Amino acid sequence: MTRNVMVLGLVLGGCTALPGGADGGAGGNAGGGAAPTGRVTADGGAVFAPELTEAEARVAGRTGRDLRVSIKGKDRNLDAVAVWVRLLDAQGMPVAALDTNRDGVGDSSEGSLTLEGKKWAGEVVTGSATVRGVFASGQGPAQVGVALIDATSERSAEQVLMVVDQTVRARGETCDLNFVTSRCQPGLGCRGTPAVCDEGLAPQIARMAFYRMASGGPMILIEGTEPEDDLSNVRFEFQNAQGQAISIDSDGDGTPDLSSFEYDALGLAVDGAFFLRMQSGEGLDQQVPKLVAIPRDVAGHAGTPKVVSPTPMPVRSTGQACDARGFDVCGANLSCSPGIIGATNRCANASTMRTSQCSGAPVLIATADGAKVTGVAEGGSLWDAPAGCSTADPTGRPEGIVKVRLPTRANKLTLSTVGAGTNFDTTMYVMPGCPADSKDALGCSDDVPGGLGASSLTLTDLPAGDYLVVIDSFDPNGGTFELTARME
Repeated sequence: MTRNVMVLGLVLGGCTALPGGADGGAGGNAGGGAAPTGRVTADGGAVFAPELTEAEARVAGRTGRDLRVSIKGKDRNLDAVAVWVRLLDAQGMPVAALDTNRDGVGDSSEGSLTLEGKKWAGEVVTGSATVRGVFASGQGPAQVGVALIDATSERSAEQVLMVVDQTVRARGETCDLNFVTSRCQPGLGCRGTPAVCDEGLAPQIARMAFYRMASGGPMILIEGTEPEDDLSNVRFEFQNAQGQAISIDSDGDGTPDLSSFEYDALGLAVDGAFFLRMQSGEGLDQQVPKLVAIPRDVAGHAGTPKVVSPTPMPVRSTGQACDARGFDVCGANLSCSPGIIGATNRCANASTMRTSQCSGAPVLIATADGAKVTGVAEGGSLWDAPAGCSTADPTGRPEGIVKVRLPTRANKLTLSTVGAGTNFDTTMYVMPGCPADSKDALGCSDDVPGGLGASSLTLTDLPAGDYLVVIDSFDPNGGTFELTARME
């Protein structure tokens, strides 16, 4: 979801993760079981559809807005990557509550979700997936069809589950600190030993940056905590070097006209934390010696004001710790690895990492019928889309890569992320091999009309061999993608 606020004539955009699948039919394997599908892997091994053995769907989260699906399954190929869901009402009719284009409005009843927290015990896998905000309007699915998806887009048999409700507790009543079986009434928080519902706490900013950038306006980054996930807005105020309130000239007419603005952050807090990134118009860092940010929740609690001054973004060198949120940047030809929030991240040689990533990339053998693979775009960025391909040319976004193999010369190769297995806004580009640079791209595609942010690209007269396909995320979140390769 993108929220915008005008400052100095340019847009400040912030993003929040709202996983959801793209519209599409059920497809896939309907039989589950352990029988081979008749397909083979790139190295000649048999492909087995995954089995879903246990599943549960329930209302979850601090505010009861989320749907959490927990699964246990068996996968002989050890490549389960996603959960397929179909949202249904009590009568079994579709409920279009998945937000596939991340505009804050549900538009599809089914799609894929990234399988998180995966744990393997032999061929047995457990994990979960969450649909954020599906119950935000107070209504949502009563039933959920669930299936397990592997990297070759094979799908288990579906299980249809009733959604288990979440008990709402009043002040002084015991509550679940994991916000699974119960949550507190709005404005209250669950804390203590034993845990009980009590007055909610104000959101707090843990760290904030106001960075001058080499091009464009300054970057504003804020990371904070919101124990009740009910963040409402962040108010920004301007001060001079002495800490006194000032107004700035926001429209360039020579007259100061803006002393503050509010950033709509409703729904931005997830699992007790929030993060926002904004890039303002050029000159804000020249007019504002000190920037003040004050977070507020829906109950009116205001956090402690945070004051920062504009500074250059810190640059880290090889082996140094780096921040996956972007509070610093690795130097030339370095990348923050693995680039995952919560992991130990360090700056590493990008060329070496590209070679390593390429050697381990899944191989998709293009066919006349259209072969498919399912993957995940996450972590640090090793490639960026060619200039001019994607709107505003975002860089440093999560990505996934696939080697598409042409067994024979192709008159035409069509690649597409249009499909129910894609749940984020993709930018796709193709390079002649690994680990080529995107400046050598053979083609690039951003949005397909009506494709809800998916991409499609057709190349002609290609010799047999392997081609590197990069599926880049337009926003900082990434997600699960489904890539189809069809050759003629």
